Amino acid sequence: MFIASREGLILEVNHAFEDLLGYEHGALLGMFIAEVFDSQEDADLFKQAVEKQESVHLYPLVLRHKNGFPLPSFINATLWHSGDSILGYFGLVQTRTELIESFATFFTELKNERQQIREQRRHLIADTTMLNQYLGEDFIDYIRKTETNPLATKKQKISVLFFDICDSTGTAENLDPEIFAEFLNDIIKDVMDLVYGCKGSVNKLIGDGLMATFGAPLQTGQDAINAVEAAQKIHNYLQTFNDVRPPYLTKPVKAGLGIATGVMFAGIIGSVRRQEYTVLGDAVNIASRLEHLTRRTPEKVLMDEATYNEVKDVFPCRKIFSGPVRGRSGSMLIYGLAASRELKPED
Repeated sequence: MFIASREGLILEVNHAFEDLLGYEHGALLGMFIAEVFDSQEDADLFKQAVEKQESVHLYPLVLRHKNGFPLPSFINATLWHSGDSILGYFGLVQTRTELIESFATFFTELKNERQQIREQRRHLIADTTMLNQYLGEDFIDYIRKTETNPLATKKQKISVLFFDICDSTGTAENLDPEIFAEFLNDIIKDVMDLVYGCKGSVNKLIGDGLMATFGAPLQTGQDAINAVEAAQKIHNYLQTFNDVRPPYLTKPVKAGLGIATGVMFAGIIGSVRRQEYTVLGDAVNIASRLEHLTRRTPEKVLMDEATYNEVKDVFPCRKIFSGPVRGRSGSMLIYGLAASRELKPED
């Protein structure tokens, strides 16, 4: 916590602020607040934001430790004034680690502080705009309706889908970089929309493909079915795309999809420098392996036995393989989505 005059002179700080920046007790008093910012420009922009809005919430700033290293932080600050006269500012500083730790606490406070909910919820929605590009609209709707934290660390049954465009390197070699990037962006955007439409979340973008989860962070009760439905729609989308593909693509666009289901860890992992919501477990490796195997099978959507057992009464599937798989001990049963079969001319 800090209090500073409008001129930027530090009037009061608590021990936590001094410890964060590596200063002894009382050493910061009389210094200018800009001296603990990483740059004077940041200090000026912060001052302008507070005076214009009267308060800022989770304002991103880089502070400077006494020893010289930067401290990426967030500041909640309020204008201190008397009548029309601005006297200064007071606020709270949080590091990135503290922000994540306070995330769960925030949802608990929602139940008891109804008046405060409206303002904090507005900031929460703004902060999750970036997450929304990976999690879809259902994520924000869930927060609004339940007032619980869907990103809490937990173990749960999750279906994982891997999607990857085949031979994209060969396609890139024949196209200008800008055209190839536009082509790839269009495909990935459409595939992401199909995932969202089937109640899934895009967990990672991986080169010319992606990893999607169904059941994390939000469960629907039919996550395996949703995953296979998304895979089927993606396969059908590519068939339609190839029917009207642009003339610069001399060959049809092909892709493989692998799906696996199992109980996995879901939650936020990382450090102060980088944190992300992810899922960890054997099913992730299996789904990735199955996606690679689609290059050798007529079916372009493959699934493990756990997924098949949940969708066999909904989708037409056939057993593709039973036996050992590289990188895994014991044998595996692998099934293909019959509707994803790529027909050859002789078929």
